[in-house]
Amino acid sequence: MKKLVSSTLVAALLATSIPVALAADVETKGNGKAKAEVKAGAKEKTTETSANDSGVTEDSTSESAIKDVTLKKQLIELRQELKHTTDVTEEQKAKYEQLVADLEKISDKHSALDVQLELLQRTYQKGDHTPFKKLGELLESTGETEVKAFVDGQLVQTDVAPFVKGGRALVPVRAISSALKADVKWDADTRTVVITRGEQSITLYLDKKEATVDGKTITLDIAPVLKNGRAFLPLRFISEQLKANVDWQEEGKIVIIDDLQASDETNEEDQDSASTDDTDADTNTDTN
Repeated sequence: MKKLVSSTLVAALLATSIPVALAADVETKGNGKAKAEVKAGAKEKTTETSANDSGVTEDSTSESAIKDVTLKKQLIELRQELKHTTDVTEEQKAKYEQLVADLEKISDKHSALDVQLELLQRTYQKGDHTPFKKLGELLESTGETEVKAFVDGQLVQTDVAPFVKGGRALVPVRAISSALKADVKWDADTRTVVITRGEQSITLYLDKKEATVDGKTITLDIAPVLKNGRAFLPLRFISEQLKANVDWQEEGKIVIIDDLQASDETNEEDQDSASTDDTDADTNTDTN
C-alpha cells in the first residue's frame, strides 16, 4: 500500500514539475533572445557613434556628451579641419563661437563650456582676456566652484584644486612651476621650496610671510601652506617673480597668467634666426 502511495505521489510531482521546467526554459530562451536583441542594438549604436567620432583624439571633449546630433557633427567637422594645423582662421573661430551659442540655446551648458574651453586654448592671444569672460559665465552657470589657473590660455592641470585664502590664490607648487617651466626642489628638513628658472632663484618657507629672491628678502601678503600633504604657494607672487602678468577674474574664479619671459625668449629666437638668415644671404652674395 505504501509503495502504491509513493509511486502515485512521485508521478504527481513529476507531472507538475515538467510544465514548470518547460515554462522556465521558455522564459530563459525568451530573455536570452531579448538580451541578444538589446546587445545587437547597442553594438549597432556603438558602431555608428564610432563612425561619427573617427579622427577625433581621445583626449578631446567627448562629442557623445552633446545632445544635438547636428551640433555634434559640426564639432567633428571643425576638428577635422584643424587636425593638421595649429592656426585657426577667423571663419573657424566664428564657427566655434556659434557652436557655443547654439549649445547654450538647447541648455547644453556643460558641452558649451567644453567647446568654449577648446576655443580658448586654440586661439588665445596674450593680453586679450575677452574669451575668459564667456568661459567664466559658463563655469558659473554649470556650478563650477573650484579655482582654475591658465598660463598663456592653457589650463594648468592639477591633481588637487587651487584655493583662495586671504584674497590670494594658492596653487600646488609643482603644477604652476611646470606650467611656467621652472625647476622645483623641496627640502623637508628646512620646510623650504626653491624655484629656479634660468638665472632666477626663489626660495619660500612654509608658514612664513617672506621669501628670498636672488638673495634679497621680500615680504609676502600670504605665507605658503601645507595642505593634505601638499605645498601650496601664492600664485601671483611666483608668477610675477618669474616675469609673468597675473590677472584675477571673479566670475568663474579664474587666474589668468601671461608668461612674458616665454614671449621674450621666443622673440630672441626669432631675431637670432633672422640674423642667421641675413648672414647666410650676405655670405652667398660675397661668394657669388
